[in-house]
Amino acid sequence: MAKAKKLPSGSWRAQVYSYTDKDGKKHRESFTAATKAEAEMMAAEYAAGKSRKLKNDLTVKEAISGYIDVKEGVLSPSTIAGYAKMLRNNYKGIEDKRINSLRSEDMQRFVSDLASDHSSKTVSNAYNLLTAAIGMYAPDLTFRVTMPPRRKRRPASPDNDAVKSLFDAAHHRLKIAIGFGMVGLREGEIVALEYSDLEGNMIHVWRDVIRNRDGKWITKEMPKTEDGDRYVRLPGFLLELIGEGEGRIDPVRPSTISKQFAELRDRLGLNGIRFHDLRHYFASSAAVLGIPDIYTADMGGWQRGGSVMKSVYQNNITSMSEYYSRKIADHMDGVISGSQ
Repeated sequence: MAKAKKLPSGSWRAQVYSYTDKDGKKHRESFTAATKAEAEMMAAEYAAGKSRKLKNDLTVKEAISGYIDVKEGVLSPSTIAGYAKMLRNNYKGIEDKRINSLRSEDMQRFVSDLASDHSSKTVSNAYNLLTAAIGMYAPDLTFRVTMPPRRKRRPASPDNDAVKSLFDAAHHRLKIAIGFGMVGLREGEIVALEYSDLEGNMIHVWRDVIRNRDGKWITKEMPKTEDGDRYVRLPGFLLELIGEGEGRIDPVRPSTISKQFAELRDRLGLNGIRFHDLRHYFASSAAVLGIPDIYTADMGGWQRGGSVMKSVYQNNITSMSEYYSRKIADHMDGVISGSQ
């Protein structure tokens, strides 16, 4: 319920969300009255009427926009940004249809049209967002739709020679980024790192640089309960590259790392390797070295698998993580020195 605030004039005003325009700006309706209770009652009546209208008369675009608005406080900025991007790009043929008029045929046509020039993953994500939004406003609507088959992509895991070639040919700053990628960091985590995060040969990974709903780059802290908040042991070669300083260690955008890495890869003829594939390289190297999955997950910021060990047992042997983190850091040193 909207809470009224007292104005300098002595009147009371309550505001209620109305809609979000095409530029992403939120608009609100204002209700002013002589008393707090009256202003709040007027706002509540408007909200109730608007809710009834939404359930019966919302367009697809309005439903998805409203869904994104109400989820903004509980989902990550990157997820919200992804939803907003989908809303802008993937619903052109259906966005003006009223949700109460949609039938399975409309939804199937939407899926089939989108599948003609988009991956099955994109189609699935767009359909899931659409049905989630419809389900929030019109939960009784159901559809029968056939989705395009998912094509399995075998994740690329570059070998030692490819990684060393990329590292040797990179400029100093990109060498640092590649080094961090080799120990499992994502692009956003790398550019969020600061010299103050270094603690000896360990670095605290606890921030991420992402795009928000408006497409702007922002830095966010990872909640302490998430697996991404972690300490990572750095190989000696990477510590030497980093040196000493203040502020950001690699003060660029995540997209800059990916772009420069791709340019270097193409120049070397190592087609198909993405910067993110260095995380696959990290995980594959850990497997070859015999490092148990739970420690690899901890070092790389993945969620521990529940099928490996019972949680209590895992907690009782966490002292072994020091041994395994040193083992993989030594391995990365060997790759760069050429001894592996």
